[in-house]
Amino acid sequence: MNVAGEVVVITGGASGIGRGTALALARRGADIVLADVNDRRLAAVEAEIAGMGRRVVAVHCDVSRDDDVQQLAERAESNLGPVGLLMNNAGVVLRGALEHVDLADWQWCFGINVFGVIRGINAFLPRMLERRHGYIVNTGSVAGMVALTGEGAPYIASKFAVVGLTEALALYCQPFGVSVSLLCPGGVRTNLAETGRSIGMSPERQVAETRMAQSVQGGPELEAEYVGELVAQAVRNETFLILPDDVHAELLRRRGRDLNAFVKSRLAAQ
Repeated sequence: MNVAGEVVVITGGASGIGRGTALALARRGADIVLADVNDRRLAAVEAEIAGMGRRVVAVHCDVSRDDDVQQLAERAESNLGPVGLLMNNAGVVLRGALEHVDLADWQWCFGINVFGVIRGINAFLPRMLERRHGYIVNTGSVAGMVALTGEGAPYIASKFAVVGLTEALALYCQPFGVSVSLLCPGGVRTNLAETGRSIGMSPERQVAETRMAQSVQGGPELEAEYVGELVAQAVRNETFLILPDDVHAELLRRRGRDLNAFVKSRLAAQ
């Protein structure tokens, strides 16, 4: 997709990957609708994009609320026109000792990471299908393809759901002229930890869990602006899977070999 002149909506757009992608797409001529719950950061990014000479609207939006996301779609179209690209990017981290993580915490994590994406699809996809034009980018994670730690199970499970949902969405949308990309970053320098929850873990266990995750995903943290540029390039080329770090390709190949060996062992035991 050539994004010049397109209206782009980005949830979680006030910081991190959302901000980086908003700036990258604005530089390519897109008009931007920023959605986030942090009004101060929203205003700052709104000013950045306005300074680039692009139209921009900032909307306070909690993707865990049905009405907020529906109103986001209505405000985007009433202010800037038909939305050509939606990036479902808002997310949170939940990790902990699983015996202490209650259902309300699971629901909080899935309500944002999974149902936030579903709400975005529900609000924007019908309009795209009707126009036979559009693009959706969903932010998953390398943790949605390979389990990094046991304590990260809630986050990992939510991102596995996003990966599967996005693969199916791409298959569904292809005949209707709507393209789909799946972003699966590893370590990125963002503000994600500010809203994260860590339950039933001592400080020492939290440090050990973080180190374990870093050792599995490998490589230093990437800058969010760099990831945003990769997203913009992927949209231009209509690339489905966006893996910002080359180390993850080998990680996925290793997972494939492990799964294949497991299946063979089970078949041999029958």
